Amino acid sequence: MKHLILLFSLCNALIFSASVNAQTPAYKIEVTIDGYDGKEVFLGYRRADKTYSKDTTVLLNGKYTFEGKEPLPPGVYLVLMPPENKFFEFVVTKAEQKFSIRTAAPEFFKNLKITGSKDNQLLLDYQRYMGEQVKISKDIQDRMAAETDEKKKEKLQQELEEITKAVRKHQDKIAKENPGTYTAKLVKAFQDPEIPEAPKNPDGTTDENFKWKYYRAHYWDGFDFSDEIFVNTPYLKDKTDRFLDKMTVLTPDSVIAAVDFVLGKAQANQEVFRYLLPYLLNKYYTPEIMGLDAVYVHLSDKYYATGKADWVTEENLKKIKDDAFMMRNVLIGKPAPNIKLQRFDPTEDKFTNDLISPYDVKADYTVIFLWKPGCGHCKHMTDELKPFYAEWKNKGVEIFAISSANHTELEEAVKDIHEKKMPWVVTADPYLKARALQNYYGTSLPKLYLLDKDKKVVANRVGVKQLPEIIANHQKMLKEQNR
Repeated sequence: MKHLILLFSLCNALIFSASVNAQTPAYKIEVTIDGYDGKEVFLGYRRADKTYSKDTTVLLNGKYTFEGKEPLPPGVYLVLMPPENKFFEFVVTKAEQKFSIRTAAPEFFKNLKITGSKDNQLLLDYQRYMGEQVKISKDIQDRMAAETDEKKKEKLQQELEEITKAVRKHQDKIAKENPGTYTAKLVKAFQDPEIPEAPKNPDGTTDENFKWKYYRAHYWDGFDFSDEIFVNTPYLKDKTDRFLDKMTVLTPDSVIAAVDFVLGKAQANQEVFRYLLPYLLNKYYTPEIMGLDAVYVHLSDKYYATGKADWVTEENLKKIKDDAFMMRNVLIGKPAPNIKLQRFDPTEDKFTNDLISPYDVKADYTVIFLWKPGCGHCKHMTDELKPFYAEWKNKGVEIFAISSANHTELEEAVKDIHEKKMPWVVTADPYLKARALQNYYGTSLPKLYLLDKDKKVVANRVGVKQLPEIIANHQKMLKEQNR
């Protein structure tokens, strides 16, 4: 009987323990906002340059309480107050998921107080310190701009340098005294590397680019890639973009090397890698700099096709690999696809079995024009191309148009040819024998490519207005190479 009672007691204890654990929230953030009486507020979080909604709650007993059964992903969060959508920010870490916030309108940041979170208090103190230093520095800079006396300017410059040193010292103190905190990691992540004196060459000279090279080589030294907290902040994207856009030569080989370097670091944490890889893939899907679509192809080949992006669905993986396959054919510097297409014969007023390739066109430059029958944007591009062609056809430029028409759409293609009076070579691949759209990456139309005399791709996915400048620059480059 005693054994039964003991067993019964143990079962009750386990049930009670499970019940308590089930009712204990994984995160709980209590918010009091004096001077604001809105019925509800929203909890959002930052990711790169976007803000996402995470939770909502209503006013109860003078407080807004956010809580949930699952821990919040670490990162920068904000409380958003309708209807004016004013907000204030704070940080959530893995270690600190339960704390209280109090503030007051109208200066929510100035009045912000956070209890139960050492990291948030540390961050607030740091932000307020930096705000004061920025204000002092701005005042000195304004005085320097108005000052005409060079000696006084020099003295003001020294004051600025002293402020910079004091800030650095303060940052080092925070990092040293608070290891492992978000604030310490944030400080170290954005500290500029201290650059030593350039070493002397054997002849006594120094490398004039030493400072730049050293700065770039040590740009990531303080950044902790092993902590996923930076994924849900603006800072990981900002730092990555600066490294790739401002500190890397914007050629495919250089950017590919830089991207691989960053992704190599990012693999220290799966969440960081899962954020950065698709971010970079999308960045170079439609790059701002022509030619950097080669980076997309590289990312697909090295990371997606090899299974390193194991979270991607089969459907999305296929699309990424298909896009890379088609992009590869028309990368700048590569020979354009040599395909045979059916030519439109104006005398017979139809697409004939006479086959022609872009390589059959004898011209210094060939513009490949992909278009679709009945497409309004394609008709508009045709109207733009006609005056361009009239000016450039006697300057060594030809246009080779490829219609997307299949065998059921040829009549509509002919109708558009007549309507727009297309004066150049017009072709089609009605039975998909040449796989023209696949070879020339015709997933969206219209689209233009510029080929040189040897049919190598000079420019891809450009507009008509860009063509004259691109041709002129290419001709200038050829002249310099032939000197």
